[in-house]
Amino acid sequence: MVHQMAWIMTALDLPVPTSAYMSGGVFSEKDGREVPDTIAVTLNFPSDVVVVWQSVFNNKRYGLGERFLGSDGTIEHLSGSNDMVTGKSESGISFYPEKVNRPDGSALKGETRDQNHMANFFECVKSRKQPNAPVDIGYRSAVAAHMANLSYRSKKAFTLEEARGMRLATSG
Repeated sequence: MVHQMAWIMTALDLPVPTSAYMSGGVFSEKDGREVPDTIAVTLNFPSDVVVVWQSVFNNKRYGLGERFLGSDGTIEHLSGSNDMVTGKSESGISFYPEKVNRPDGSALKGETRDQNHMANFFECVKSRKQPNAPVDIGYRSAVAAHMANLSYRSKKAFTLEEARGMRLATSG
């Protein structure tokens, strides 16, 4: 989850969430694991932004990817989704305008290049440039995933204040 959250939070320039709710369970990989194989997460952010993220381990139809549904249109960021009829794998970024709100909008398609994050990190150490995945986005993504995990384990929505309180309660 943390890797997908990093992309989403970077694209939308999101802070840490104000609350999180996660449901799911171990439904397909009944091998004694504790980590759920089916997950549905809702993250609430300031400014009336809600991110809903789902993951299943037993179906690769949509591959890895994110879909941003907004009033102006939909952005898809896909990485290896499969067409079950043709078997063709698809990757890249696409924009589909919402014709009601953007009647003159046109669909756009782009590609994402593969990125070697370790090579990028070492290059940035040398050049002092900003890396593809800066520490701040790693922190915000980890907080979002941690809040979702706390919600899953407690079976209730979890706020940022509750997550901060748990850190203080366990550190002192």
